[in-house]
Amino acid sequence: MRYGAGRAPPDSPGPWTRQPWWRRVPSAGIRSSLEPRGQRAGRVPHGRPRSDDSEAVQVAGPRRMSTLPAMEYQALYRKYRPQRFDQVIGQEHVTVTLAREIAGGRVAHAYLFTGPRGTGKTTTARLLAMALNCPDRDPDSEPCGACPSCAGVASSASMDVMELDAASHNKVEDIRELRAGVSTVASVGGARRVFILDEAHMLTKSAANALLKTLEEPPEHVHFVLATTEPYRLLDTVRSRSQRFDFHLVPTDTLTDHLRWIAEAEGFEAADGALLAVARRAAGSVRDSLSLLEQVAARDGTVTEEGVQAALGVAGPESLMKLVDAVADEAPAAALELVAHLSAGGVDLRRFAGDALGFFRGVFLTHYSSDVREFTDEPPEVIEHWQEVAGRMPAALVMRSIDILGEALVKLREGRDERMMLELAVLKLSRPELDDRPDGLLRRIERLEKGRPVAPVRSPAPVVPAPAATASATSAPAASTPDAPAEAPADTPASPPQEPLSVPASDQPLADADLDRIWPQLSNAVIEGLGGRLGAFFREAVPGAVDGSALVLHLPAGYELHYKTLSTDADLAALLAREGERLLGRSVRIDFRMAGAPGGSQGQGAGPDPSPPPDPMPESGPEPDAPDPAEPVDEPAPSPAPPQVDPKAAMHQAELLLRESELNVQEVQPD
Repeated sequence: MRYGAGRAPPDSPGPWTRQPWWRRVPSAGIRSSLEPRGQRAGRVPHGRPRSDDSEAVQVAGPRRMSTLPAMEYQALYRKYRPQRFDQVIGQEHVTVTLAREIAGGRVAHAYLFTGPRGTGKTTTARLLAMALNCPDRDPDSEPCGACPSCAGVASSASMDVMELDAASHNKVEDIRELRAGVSTVASVGGARRVFILDEAHMLTKSAANALLKTLEEPPEHVHFVLATTEPYRLLDTVRSRSQRFDFHLVPTDTLTDHLRWIAEAEGFEAADGALLAVARRAAGSVRDSLSLLEQVAARDGTVTEEGVQAALGVAGPESLMKLVDAVADEAPAAALELVAHLSAGGVDLRRFAGDALGFFRGVFLTHYSSDVREFTDEPPEVIEHWQEVAGRMPAALVMRSIDILGEALVKLREGRDERMMLELAVLKLSRPELDDRPDGLLRRIERLEKGRPVAPVRSPAPVVPAPAATASATSAPAASTPDAPAEAPADTPASPPQEPLSVPASDQPLADADLDRIWPQLSNAVIEGLGGRLGAFFREAVPGAVDGSALVLHLPAGYELHYKTLSTDADLAALLAREGERLLGRSVRIDFRMAGAPGGSQGQGAGPDPSPPPDPMPESGPEPDAPDPAEPVDEPAPSPAPPQVDPKAAMHQAELLLRESELNVQEVQPD
């Protein structure tokens, strides 16, 4: 029967001593049996002489041992670990309080250190243990760092400071052994025993309950320090028995200064911009910043912005400005080109989306704060970029950009295709009409009201069948009456001056090319002059053809609401007549027709229809003479079939009505 380490068979004393797990060492008999034969005689294997001057690392195996050269290099975060309270950066609210408690003799029996990773929780716990056991600490409760006690704590060799990883020792059996160690006395009279439980949130519920009584009433010479990044996972009973200190993320400027000091101490040639990029990438974690600095400097001993971008996959500030230009100018091609360039350059697209989100946040704060430095720790050059962009982009557009980038960042963290998700996000940013949310529609209407519309996409003019001839004796004379142009109201505001167009002579007939030529300025004039609902409806119209002195504009089939609104609005009729006369140099009439209706639907013109309606049939009177069979009789024209309504167009119209009710879009009257 085999027995585990530290357990001797019953009634047979084994070579292992029954001690807690952190103090178990093999006896002299086992150590002698594990040594190879050559080492017992004072020699090392393979006939090499033993050197007492050089340190060696012995790797033990079942039947062999090898001698390897000692690794003297230490990582930067270990080499520059603080040895005094005043060397812990960014946590003065914790270190000053602990130093005063030590000086006043009011040290708590249990502490709870919480905060993000790399902010100094475990380091501060070790400094607390050093200060409690240092016989030569100064009046400010700073440990001397030179006595055997301080050296033992710094090298993790002190018998009075036990550091336990709760992630791997989270069972009840481990807590029982810990409680057994608590009952032992310190190695030196008057010393304090400090138990540091790192990652304390990994303790199971049973293990945490087993620790409660000891944590509540430990011996006078025992202190507990629980360090965790997730305090909410600890039991309430554990938190209530501890004095809690929250560690904060280190500000960017403080972390940059710390990196500059270490780079000078190590002899690295570091640029300020590169150190700033490393500090921003570390996001307030000192340990992460030192690891990143070491990674960048490992290339050639220098820390440059190009090296940071290549090693860490960070995009430079010029990439963020290119994204801003694409959003402000509504240039989707430039936005897609930027994403392709970043992907080809090995930039972390998820990190770029996060950086862009933080950049737009700064721009948004700049809109509503006179001094944005109160809300951020970014350097002055970054704040200048925010102020520049705030002058180009309105706050509504910036907030919309934050929403879109936030949604994209969530999808990127879910592990989806990073490039495709980022491409969709930048397309929504640069083309508001691609975003089907209410704020995207508001942005589109706002852009139209400012007089910066994109010319509508020309679609083929729908085929409008010729109107059916009506052979009525009373309507024949009226059909030959020429249309008279309408007079513009005197109180209609004048449109802003525009560049004159080459107009045809008044004696020349209008052509379709004339309508194509004036259409961009005509649409701009309507949107600038009226805007709002009429401007949005008018954008659905496309130029059709010239019918005599009338310019025909077509609406898609099923757009009855658009047709009725545009055909009956008096202000729109006057504005169209005035602008058409100004652009073409003659009186014209603008007619709206809906595709799918036979003969079209003639809406508004220069005035009322000059052809009067036929007289109604008298109720009584002599019967008309019967028609002569020899004379031809005009058959009445068949009534046209009702127009077919497109289901998609009907759904689109219902969606517009729903959005109008939700957004409560009001008409914008000209100044």
